[in-house]
Amino acid sequence: MNDNEYIQELREGEEAETVNLAGFQVAKAELFAHTREPAITVWDTKIKFNMACLKRFPGVTHIQLLIHPDEKRLIVRPCDADAPDSLRWASGGGEKEIKARDMICQIFAAKLFELMGWDKQYRYKMLGKPAVYNNEGLYLFKLTDFELFVGTGTKRKRSYLPADWRECFGIPVEEHEEQYKINLAEGYISTNGGEVK
Repeated sequence: MNDNEYIQELREGEEAETVNLAGFQVAKAELFAHTREPAITVWDTKIKFNMACLKRFPGVTHIQLLIHPDEKRLIVRPCDADAPDSLRWASGGGEKEIKARDMICQIFAAKLFELMGWDKQYRYKMLGKPAVYNNEGLYLFKLTDFELFVGTGTKRKRSYLPADWRECFGIPVEEHEEQYKINLAEGYISTNGGEVK
């Protein structure tokens, strides 16, 4: 059912209250269980995308990573295996089923931890959101919206969210849409250090 059908149905049946969204906050997805949501986990020596992320790009075995150091955002861009700075984010392919793989990257991880001021004894998980640039399907990760995992000495891990999230449920509706708009020509750099053209 689209928006127009929904509104028409309301007009014919029950009475709906007209609301103003000013002052409402869009609840952060990180506040809910999200095991089937596309995510990236970053350790101090490696990164890994989960299977939900790989399924958003069926059959894609290689990506480029784009970083915006000022906005602290990371973009996954599918690419061919022979594209400059392509990274293999999945094992398998061809006749074999694609599976998520650890991407060992001590230097990249060290730079990311330094940029974000993260503690190397923890791992950080961010949820991804679909993004589009010039009709190109991408995936966007806001590095500031993370879940932090602490080892407890057992197989169990504890997760924590940033302290400033305790004061709110999420981003005000008025700002929410703007948070996920992208322009690759404005400040993104590829993982080789060159600007995106």
